[in-house]
Amino acid sequence: MLTMTVTRDGEPVTKLQPYLGAYGHLVALRVADLEYLHVHPTGDASAGPDIGFHTTFPSAGAYRLFLDFQHAGVVRTAAFTVSVDEGDPS
Repeated sequence: MLTMTVTRDGEPVTKLQPYLGAYGHLVALRVADLEYLHVHPTGDASAGPDIGFHTTFPSAGAYRLFLDFQHAGVVRTAAFTVSVDEGDPS
């Protein structure tokens, strides 16, 4: 399980709003070859600050993650880079 926590100025953000039918959308691109994953939150997702995603990365390597979420009527995208070790599914 991969959990993203939405914060603003270090404070948890709650009252997330559904965007395209979910509290968040996660896209992961493997840096080496742009292998693509699009993941929706788990079925028990809440309105924040945590959004959980069940996903398995196809292989080890660096990935760029893009999290789309909506708060106060504004859709935002947060970008991250993570390193996935061999045998580490998420």
